[in-house]
Amino acid sequence: MSDAAVMAKDHAFLTGGGEMGRLIGAHDWSATALGPISSWSPILKATIGLILQSPAPMTTLWGDTGVMIYNAGYAEIAGPRHPSLLGAEVRKAWPEAADFNDRVLKTCLGGEKLSLESQELNLDRGGGPEPAWFDLDYSPIPGEDGRPCGVIAIVHETTAKVRAEFLM
Repeated sequence: MSDAAVMAKDHAFLTGGGEMGRLIGAHDWSATALGPISSWSPILKATIGLILQSPAPMTTLWGDTGVMIYNAGYAEIAGPRHPSLLGAEVRKAWPEAADFNDRVLKTCLGGEKLSLESQELNLDRGGGPEPAWFDLDYSPIPGEDGRPCGVIAIVHETTAKVRAEFLM
């Protein structure tokens, strides 16, 4: 099989992923704990393929360090931090929420789920830290051995709704 054919096969899960699929395919993953895409597990590839097809803002936090891979909806939430969050470890990517994300990783990699409504986080998305609210659902991703190997997060920003209710 030619190098181009191997690469096409390795990247097939990115098909239909739009700009985020292209960014993920072009990213230097060998600089992360995940290693090159050719070494990724079928579970990781399937998870990324799934989130790329979703209109809901989603990200994965892969492994103990929570390497971030996300879709277009999450890129909008990240604001000007996108695309630098791609491939970053979540605690370093969002240092102002490192303790929160540490709890998420420990809980989900321990096999538990988290569901939070109107969770306030002070995030710096380009203009300095400011409060933002989210409905967050985190679930462990089972590995081939059944133990959690990552976290999938569905992230809906509710800041406008919370502010509107507060002003009423």
